[in-house]
Amino acid sequence: MVDYVKIKAKAGRGGDGAVSFQRLRGRPYGPADGGDGGDGGSIYLVVSKDLTTLIPYRYKKNFEAENGLRGGKNHKKGKTGEKLLLPVPPGTRVMDAEERLFADLTGIGEKVMVAKGGRGGRGNMHIKKSEISKKEARHWFEPGEEGQEIELILELKLLADVGLIGLPNAGKSTLLSKLTAATPKIASYPFTTIEPNLGVMHHKGREVVLADIPGLIEGASKGKGLGDQFLRHAERTKILVHLVSIESDDPTGDLKAVNKELKKYSPELANKPQIYLLTKIDIVDLEIFKNKVSHIKKQRIKILPISSSTGDGLVQLKDEIIEITS
Repeated sequence: MVDYVKIKAKAGRGGDGAVSFQRLRGRPYGPADGGDGGDGGSIYLVVSKDLTTLIPYRYKKNFEAENGLRGGKNHKKGKTGEKLLLPVPPGTRVMDAEERLFADLTGIGEKVMVAKGGRGGRGNMHIKKSEISKKEARHWFEPGEEGQEIELILELKLLADVGLIGLPNAGKSTLLSKLTAATPKIASYPFTTIEPNLGVMHHKGREVVLADIPGLIEGASKGKGLGDQFLRHAERTKILVHLVSIESDDPTGDLKAVNKELKKYSPELANKPQIYLLTKIDIVDLEIFKNKVSHIKKQRIKILPISSSTGDGLVQLKDEIIEITS
């Protein structure tokens, strides 16, 4: 998934003003009638419903808008350069080269100008005879201004109500497929998911967007396992659904390890409401199940046992998600 890119945008240069004189019988130079140059085209970022990643900017990094054209005779203004619209997906944060926030684009059709086109120069129709000699008037015009040039960082943070988090192979992708119509890649080995997946859950007349955040590991907040790239997608969520597998030797340790990485990455992210799930309860016998649940409860952690395979606990999970996100 392409969710972080750097690009350069250069707006169009303004057209030069024109040098032109009316032709009058018996006079080499009549009144000046050179028109103004056209303004250069500006560059805009616009949110597109047809994009979900920043893939259009994976290889093409430099963008230039059209220049304005030179003015013409008979007071004719030069053509304005065409503006350049660069589409981005909903949830795109725009920053300058120093990573200062420029814009946060979330709504379809939302648009922001990132580079303004240069102003066209004035033609010699503007000169005042009292301020300039006849000789100078034959060559006087204003050049067009250069368009703005800027380096931008585009960072995509998925727009989701719920983020599914947990260590690799905790069952996030399977749960997403059961709660929504999403079809993420699923297998019984770690790191099956290498990019976030989105799905829409319908329950009690509500629509809730869920994001499967790829498996986090110790050191994720510092980039280990690409964790810092994945964690940004959990920042916009309202709640986190935190999964831990019943196969784990230390479920509470796993939960605390992930929460530790959340806190290191962003205290705000760590303070989001969480629903804790003990997953894959259908693969162990009753005695092991009771022991694991008892151990977790002793740590004063409220946890909901579920099985994505059998559906146990999923209705209660949906109810809790709706209640918290409402």
